[in-house]
Amino acid sequence: MAMALLILAIPVVASAQIYQRNDDRYDYNRTDRRDVRNAIIRLDNSAARLERDLNIGRSRRVFGGIFYVRNVDESAIAEVRNFRDSVRDLRQSFRGDYLYNSADEARMVLDRGVQLDRYLRLRTGNANVDYDLADLRSALNLLADAFDLRVRY
Repeated sequence: MAMALLILAIPVVASAQIYQRNDDRYDYNRTDRRDVRNAIIRLDNSAARLERDLNIGRSRRVFGGIFYVRNVDESAIAEVRNFRDSVRDLRQSFRGDYLYNSADEARMVLDRGVQLDRYLRLRTGNANVDYDLADLRSALNLLADAFDLRVRY
């Protein structure tokens, strides 16, 4: 009797371990929305880091080290702020269930991201800014893949 219960109990226990109530592996729409949401968050975070790194600017000593002169590129900071505004617009329009509702905003984010990348690529020699731009490019590619758009570098 114990042997029969053991034989019947093993498959029941094994099947209980495999069962997943909310299996999202085959829900492609939810996965796409999750990817887009993560890409938007990454874009906003990398743009915020980029703005902070550009605000720091370069400093150099003058008059034998008595004074420090700091150079901040205000036009680059304005470009980053415009980009962050477009990312916020995309985040606001993406609250729905369908990707095509926010396709225009995604195109605007991609265009401004490429414009920002072209503007800053050769202007700064800061390693932190280069890292932020690489992260921004990666998130832009994720966003473009989710919306089936092309990034024109």
